[in-house]
Amino acid sequence: MNENLFSEGVTLMLLGMGFVFVFLMFLVVMIHLQTKITSLLPEPQNNKEIQKKNKPAGKNTQVKSDEGQLIAVLTAAVCLHRKSQRRNRVEG
Repeated sequence: MNENLFSEGVTLMLLGMGFVFVFLMFLVVMIHLQTKITSLLPEPQNNKEIQKKNKPAGKNTQVKSDEGQLIAVLTAAVCLHRKSQRRNRVEG
């Protein structure tokens, strides 16, 4: 009885693992096919225009002094908050 139950369990396990393996291989093949098909399609013109717009402006992207001060204030506030949280953990 136990041997029969054990062999059925092993059979079911192997069938399940086999099904998962076949399904994953199918997914890999389909992804590769999709990649090859989409690489054959031409790139849309709108996409090239968007990429040109997203390029950095160079010298125009410098941080202004007001923004630098704001960053310093925010950094100090975060540090103060973290220190107070550490004290609360130690005391509590």
